[in-house]
Amino acid sequence: MSAAFPVLYALLFVAGAVTAWRHHPLYSGRQTFRFLIVVVPAIAVVLAVIAAAVDLTRNSPPAVVGGAMAAVVVFGALSLIFIIQAASTPKAARLQTALPPTAPRVAVHRHAVYRWARWVAVLLAACALLGILLPGNARFAALALGGVLLLLAAVLLPVMYVSARNFDRSLSALEWSPWIHWTYPPADWTSWIAVQVERARAVPPPVVWRRDWRKLGGVLAAIAAGIALFSPGSWLEKGLYALCCCTALSMVVVWSVRAGRRGPERLRAALQRAAAETYFGHDGLYCNGVYRTWLGLDVYLTAATVDSRPPRSLEFRFEKVVPNPYAGNQIIPIVQSVLIPAGAAADIARLQTELLARCPKAQIRLA
Repeated sequence: MSAAFPVLYALLFVAGAVTAWRHHPLYSGRQTFRFLIVVVPAIAVVLAVIAAAVDLTRNSPPAVVGGAMAAVVVFGALSLIFIIQAASTPKAARLQTALPPTAPRVAVHRHAVYRWARWVAVLLAACALLGILLPGNARFAALALGGVLLLLAAVLLPVMYVSARNFDRSLSALEWSPWIHWTYPPADWTSWIAVQVERARAVPPPVVWRRDWRKLGGVLAAIAAGIALFSPGSWLEKGLYALCCCTALSMVVVWSVRAGRRGPERLRAALQRAAAETYFGHDGLYCNGVYRTWLGLDVYLTAATVDSRPPRSLEFRFEKVVPNPYAGNQIIPIVQSVLIPAGAAADIARLQTELLARCPKAQIRLA
């Protein structure tokens, strides 16, 4: 029975991905067919390269086999990721990254990748130090953990960097040639920050202990029962495994509750760091220090309306696709409010026209 779990997870992941893609405003049968005829041969080629590497290094020393397989796996993973990204991105969703030589460049998204790279370097150094200091098998455990981390970093960091660079170039193009650019006086921006924070505080928390403890208990009981019925091993091993799973889930819930309580103040700090301006352009919206694309594969616009509550603002509703191999991909709504400055009627009318042409499947009601 346990052998069927990976197959079930894979089927759920594929079903969730198909459902999310069919829900996407850029979905088309032609684009799906194009994706398949590009990706399926690419997967076959990568598998053939891995098989050839295994065959060629069959009689080689273990170090040579390990190095060759690591290189092939990293090369194959990077190749497949970039091929899948290129094949799955419709023409309408491709970012505008061409810039004139005189246009200033931003590095907003790449700074986040640099922070991740520094953390990875610290963890790799810690694993190497433990590998030197620890005795016996503990040394090999630390070195093995460092090897896994290095392999993951070799795949994920280049992908994150390339994606961040494309977003930075798109944002640079947006700021260089926007549809609309709004700036706000300091007093208006300070007042807008206070309004945003108060609205965030008014949102009810997703989890209330007095209300939801029975639901959480039911989920934990279901997890424990599933492990007891289907997981292999002794009852002691099952009990420890269930305890670890339930503890991890409880910690995630506790962390979410605490993060929700600190959310308004984190929002205040983020808005105070952000520039008091808003950009609208071909690729997306840049406001409050956040760049959102109109037609991204994982985030896309679904509606744009006017919020008449004082101070008047524009409300943009996006949907974010979050992969989930256990229950199918999730669609998370995102709301972005943009303060309307004085004398912006003509800008709003132009924005209505541009968005109707750019996002024909979204509900645009700005004028």
